[in-house]
Formats: sequence, C-alpha cells, structure tokens
Amino acid sequence: MPGREDVLRLTPNPASKDLLEYLHQEGVETWLDRYEAQQPMCGYGLRGLCCRMCQWGPCRLDNKRQRGICGRDLSTVIMANLVRSLVAGLAAHGRHAHEVILTIMAAAEGKANLPLKGEERVLDVANRLGLTTDGRTIKEIAREVAEVLLEDLGRLTMTPIRILTAYAPRERIETWQTLGVLPRSGAYEIMETLHMTTLGGTSDWTSLTEQELRAALAYCYSTLFGSSLATEMLFGIPRPKVATVNYGILKEDHVNILIHGHSPVMVEKILEKIRTPEIQELARKAGAKGIVVGGMCCTGEELLARYGVPTVTNIMGQELALGTGAVDTVVVDMQCVIPGMKIVADCFGTQVITTCNSNRIPGAIHIPFDPENPEGLDEDALKVARLAVEAFAHRDRSKMHIPRETTEAMVGWSYEAIVDTFGGLKGLLELLREGKIKGIATVVGCNTPKVPYEFNHVTIVRRLIESDILVTTTGCCSHALLNAGLCSPAAASQAGPGLQEVCRSRGIPPVLAVGGCVDNTRTLRLFIDLAEEAGVAMPKMPFVFVGPEPGNEKTVGQGVTFLAHGISNVIGFPGPIPVPLPRPVAGAAPDEYDRGSNPVADFFAGDGLYEKVGARIYTEPYPKLAAQTIRMLIRRQRLALGWK
Repeated sequence: MPGREDVLRLTPNPASKDLLEYLHQEGVETWLDRYEAQQPMCGYGLRGLCCRMCQWGPCRLDNKRQRGICGRDLSTVIMANLVRSLVAGLAAHGRHAHEVILTIMAAAEGKANLPLKGEERVLDVANRLGLTTDGRTIKEIAREVAEVLLEDLGRLTMTPIRILTAYAPRERIETWQTLGVLPRSGAYEIMETLHMTTLGGTSDWTSLTEQELRAALAYCYSTLFGSSLATEMLFGIPRPKVATVNYGILKEDHVNILIHGHSPVMVEKILEKIRTPEIQELARKAGAKGIVVGGMCCTGEELLARYGVPTVTNIMGQELALGTGAVDTVVVDMQCVIPGMKIVADCFGTQVITTCNSNRIPGAIHIPFDPENPEGLDEDALKVARLAVEAFAHRDRSKMHIPRETTEAMVGWSYEAIVDTFGGLKGLLELLREGKIKGIATVVGCNTPKVPYEFNHVTIVRRLIESDILVTTTGCCSHALLNAGLCSPAAASQAGPGLQEVCRSRGIPPVLAVGGCVDNTRTLRLFIDLAEEAGVAMPKMPFVFVGPEPGNEKTVGQGVTFLAHGISNVIGFPGPIPVPLPRPVAGAAPDEYDRGSNPVADFFAGDGLYEKVGARIYTEPYPKLAAQTIRMLIRRQRLALGWK
C-alpha cells in the first residue's frame, strides 16, 4: 500500500504531484487523505472473503472459518462477490445505454432537437441485423435499430441477443452455445445473478462461474455495444485529430467549464449552446477573454474523440482539477462523480450542476435530462451554459493554482480509423505476421489508491511499446497515458524499432486512445476481425487485455468480456480474486514455499477456465513484472502461430 511519499515520488504527471502537494498544504481534503485515514484496511474485505449478502452476517471466511452462518463455503462467497460486482457494472453501463438508445428514438421521432450525425453507423448496424434499408429514411432505420438495442437490453424470454449474433465471431458463439452461457439480455442477467447469490440461492460455485460468463456477454453485447454503437449513431464516428490535454488547458482569464461523467447526450447540446454568440458575449461581459471547455472521465473522452475538446484527468484527478481554483463550473452526468469532488468544489467556490437523475449531489444545481421527455433539452442546455458562464464573476482569484503542463495527443481512434490507418485489416495483419508489431495489448480501466496514482498504467505501457507491442486504451487509464505524452506521434521515439518504423511512416502514436470505457468494443471488434482475417481462433492470436489498477465494479465486466472471447487478462492489485498466500514448506529449505491454493484462483489462473474459453487470468501487481508477463504471453502466441 503506497504512502503519501510513494504517491508523490512515483506519480508520473508533474501536474498531479503539484496539486496533491498544494491541496495538502492548504488543508483541503482529498482522496489521499481519506485513504490514509482508512489504514489499516480489513484483510477479509481486501481479499473478497467477507460475505454480506444477508442480515445474518457479515461472515468472514478463512482457514479456521470455512463456512458462513448459512453454510456457504469460501469458494461460493468469492464467486458470489465477484459476479455481483460484475453485474453492478453491467447495471451502470446498462443505464448509460438506456439513455442513449432512448435519445435515438426521441431524435428519430422529432421529439429531441438532435440530428442523427452517424448515418454510416446506422446503416452498418441495420445491415448486420438484416433490417430493410431500401426506400426508408435514416430516421426510420435508426428507430428500428434502437428498438433492437432496447430489446437486447431488457429481454426476459429465451432469445439470443441480436447484437451478439451480428458481431460475435462464429467460433466463439459455438463455444458459448456448448458451454450454455448465451445470455438473454442485460436486465435478465442482473436479475438472475442477484437471485442466484441471495440467501438460500445457489451453493455451487461452479454454476456461478457459468453465470459470470453469461453476465459478461450480456455486459458486452447489450450494454457496451449498445452504448457505443448508439452514441456513434447519434453523434458520428470519430476520426483522428490532434488535441491538447492536461491541467494546463485551464486559463486564469477565461471561463473554465469542466464536463464530467459518461453520457455525452445533454453535453453535446450544452457544447452547442456554449459556442453560440449569445453565450460568448455573456462571457465577455463577465470580463472573461473566452471560454475553455475541458473534459474529465469518459464524457470528456467522448468530446475529445469527436471534437478535440481538451481533457484534464480521470476519476482520481477530479478533486485535483477543482483544486486549481480556476474551475468556474463542473457539469456532471452519470458515474464516477465521487462525493469528494463536491467537498473540494465547496472549498473553492466551484459551481456543480448535475444533469442525470441517477447522480444527485446535495447542494448542486440539478437540471436533469430525461430522454423520454426531451422537449426541454434546448432550453435546459442554454440554462446550464448561462449558469456556467455567470459563475466566472464569483471566482476567488486569490486561490488559483494552475499547473502549466500541457500535452499533445492524437485522438479519435474509432474502429474504422484504426483499420483505415493501417491500410485495412490485411495491412495490420501483415505487420503482425512479420513482427514489426509483435502484438496488441488493450490497457484500460480505472484507478485505485492502492497503487501510486497512474504509475502502473504508464510504466507498463512504456515497456510494452519498447517491445513493439501496439497499445489501445480507454477510460481512466487513457487519461494517464494521454497526459504522459504516450498518445502523441512524438512518442514513437519511445517505441521499439519495428513499432517505431510503423508509427513514423504513418504519423501516428504507439498508443491509440479509442474513447470512453464503453468503447472497449472498438478494440474487441478489431481483435475479432483480425482473427477472422487471419483464419485463426481468437485465443491463438497475440492479443492481451490489461487492467493494471482495478478500482471500479465496471472493470470486472471489461476483463471477463475479453476472457469470454479467449483473450487472457493481466490484472494488477487489488484483483477481485484473492491470490493464494504462499507458505513455507515444513522441513524444507528456508526459501522453499508452497504457492498456496484456492479453487476459484485455480479455476481462473489454471486449466479450468482455459479449457472452457482458451484464456486465463494472470495477476501481477508490480508493473515491470506485469509488462514482462504480457511480453511472455504474446511471445508464446507468436511461436505457436509460427510467426517471427
């Protein structure tokens, strides 16, 4: 567990270090203070050995107490905790998907004043689903696609998810059919998981592993695909562009507005209003030289990918961004908006505006967007824009402390953009075969205070690109890599000779930021289509999923999604599966240890899961060793394929 000194020494972004030190000196509480106050943490909770699924407990399980009060054993407790965490993430992404899908319907029916900018995506999805497109308007087609996406989100009858059938590889569908893990919908698998794990539910932990795979596939195809595809239908498919990121995008003499959360629907309209002459003139009258709009978390990444709107930071940096004292207003929608953000906002007089009924904050101005009643969208967005600008006049300029760091990044890496840049799937596959690109690792996920802030993300990725491994990234990890300069074409100089040649010849970075956390679908689609182009089953391809800093329930589903597709996971600390504790071997040499064991860890890291889906979980908390593990996995895959 890192202390304050470790965090300040190892955190890679100088701006984050600066603000952590400044806020500590000013006596402003942040996550780092609250983290230190929680030490020592409960060892049972850390290792997933505490059961709280009824009112009889909580029960703590270990070698001495191998069953809870109801008789539930250790393996069942671990798996129940794990799969419940997964479906909590499924619910979060499902809520996101629900909002965007209903917005498509409202736009198609003319209820919401939003154009459907992604006609290309509407037609692509419609064709994959086998829908009629000839002689129909784009709005009619989009409405029918949205109905399919909505049904996939909430179906309760035994019918396959249609988006899964349309996008998943045939080989995987056959595997899932054999395993009996094809899901019905996101909503059904949430209901079934909670049913199975409540008091008196299943006591067979192996059936919970099957439910985890089933729920992960619902997570992937009903919520991730549903959110990502629907957003592209509404707002278009991103294309590469150069942008500026990091804390230094904030300006003392400008109105500074930060956009935070995960759903870009209302934000798109707010951004439109901010750019109008009326709001620009309002800023000038308030004494500002202009308006800076910056992003945080995944809503920020959506705006970055589509418009080059600069981003600042991720979930653990949100307090630091407000701690600059220069943010006039932060507009938040859903997810990853921690309560501590409002505490810091109050210290600096920052106005907080909430726009989602699922995310209410005491003391914030609440102007919600409801996709089922969208008629007031324009009026509400204009109101938010006015309030955000008017807050400039109330800023306490004596408290401003803006780090000057800015970083260049090339962003907007949609699936299509990646494929086009490499001259099609054949071009990218040829680079993989000849070894100029040794493999592809998707390095994603949230942050956790249990490791030095952003250190693992950046350290692992630097070592991967040195080894000619192309990296894609999303979510909070993406912010770390963006701010570290690894998403800039200039970072090609840090890559190995093969990847460096590839990047320089195309003018691209070795790390491709593909969007928010739901946009992991873009990398998954790339993996699926490359495997199909190669004529090789996905588990045999040189691909790896990496989650160095698991910190959110949503990250469990991301990892298991890729596992179900045959892509091994390398995860950091704290993993959701308790790692067995090595113990000295009695009567043996002092340095001889038994590695320890528990059935769940053996299933995920051993042959149990591998025999089902062709992939394993590797847990490695030390980033340099994690990078070595990833290189080893990719090397093994290449040797098995006979590639250089």
